[in-house]
Amino acid sequence: MRPANFTWTAAVFLSAASLLSFLARTFLDYGFVYQELSLTTASLGVVTLFNLAFIAGWIWALVSASHSSRRAMFALLVYDALLVLFGLATLISFCPSPCQTAWPVGEVAIWSNLLLGVPATFMVARNLLSEASRIT
Repeated sequence: MRPANFTWTAAVFLSAASLLSFLARTFLDYGFVYQELSLTTASLGVVTLFNLAFIAGWIWALVSASHSSRRAMFALLVYDALLVLFGLATLISFCPSPCQTAWPVGEVAIWSNLLLGVPATFMVARNLLSEASRIT
């Protein structure tokens, strides 16, 4: 029973760290990237609402997963995988390394998305797969 609880807890903790990485990246985007894009006030409002909804969903998934919700663990898998996708998309097309936007903090935020998102995605997926094989 202990290993299952440990992997569940590790998955939740890594997903929480991934959320913090996403928040750091979001703050940097608001401070630097959106200024470079010259977003209007209306479009910035839409981006803000989307980010708030995204972060609220992630927090809901973390709280629910901490109470052993399997459905929330699937949501965490999606959020962690999206974080990895955002990090890869940034490094590949938007701002290849070394990224000069908000240097050096921006570079750290982008790499932290990958360095925290990949293990979080792996742990959540591993946990879900081990749970699925135990149920069937």
